[in-house]
Amino acid sequence: MPNKPVHVATSGPAGLICAYMNAPIDATGMNRLLEVAGGACGGALGGLLPDVFDPPYHPRHRALAHGMLPVLAGASVWGQGLGGWQTSLRQQADTFAVKRRSTEDPFLAALYSFAEMTLRLLCGAVAGLGAGYLTHIALDFTTPCCLPLIN
Repeated sequence: MPNKPVHVATSGPAGLICAYMNAPIDATGMNRLLEVAGGACGGALGGLLPDVFDPPYHPRHRALAHGMLPVLAGASVWGQGLGGWQTSLRQQADTFAVKRRSTEDPFLAALYSFAEMTLRLLCGAVAGLGAGYLTHIALDFTTPCCLPLIN
């Protein structure tokens, strides 16, 4: 039966792959690296979330957060919104990159750089979060208890 280490070990790479596949082809090395790193972190977090919402030690462990219909509905929203969310985050990061290059104040340049990198990490994390969550659900689906339809 999958436990926390198994979920992290599978959902982190799933998030990384999802972020890599959703990164723009023309992304520079650092931008792609930040998105992929964010995807791995988001995937690991997403792989833990179902058990955060429905703790394994609780009598109703596989309740709403593990239910097939709510998960499929959430996956649909994530899949349809992902492109728009990532585009928005990339545009905001690009705005900070322009501000960083145009300022002469080193402190402001450092703040703009931090904001840009954080947004690029978040861009990958939103891709990885959903992939990690779905990986957790897929692993739990293969157990003898399976998953509830709604619960």
